[in-house]
Amino acid sequence: MSTRFIIALIIVFFTFSVSLKAQNCTEFYKEGECQTKYIDNYKLSGLSKNYYLEIGKTVTYEVVLYGEFEIRIQCCTNEDYNPIRFKIKSSENGNIIYDNKYNNYINNLNLLLDHTELMSIEISVEPKKKKLKNDKVCIGMAIYFEK
Repeated sequence: MSTRFIIALIIVFFTFSVSLKAQNCTEFYKEGECQTKYIDNYKLSGLSKNYYLEIGKTVTYEVVLYGEFEIRIQCCTNEDYNPIRFKIKSSENGNIIYDNKYNNYINNLNLLLDHTELMSIEISVEPKKKKLKNDKVCIGMAIYFEK
């Protein structure tokens, strides 16, 4: 076999295995820590998202959050990769509305808005274990609305 063929095979194999790993994040927000107990009055929203995120990187998700409904936002990942940091910002002026860093990295937030508003949610993973720093991980962000 030629060297080019072997190199091409290695590249195809690596690309395929990385894409398979990323596909495992499908509906991650419905699993593990993202499953919220005692939410009888809430309905999981189609606005919920999954991300395959590199450690140390930040993803930003713009979402319309509806006023006059109680909203629960819950972020999760595999336990080894905690904590997750998430910030909610006003898309209008960039002001930070909430940062879980100042609340011991709690993974959920309940809020009630006076009016419908476009918000940015920034999510990053800041694991305490140094050996995980170069990994990628599934992140789930479940958004629930009051029924």
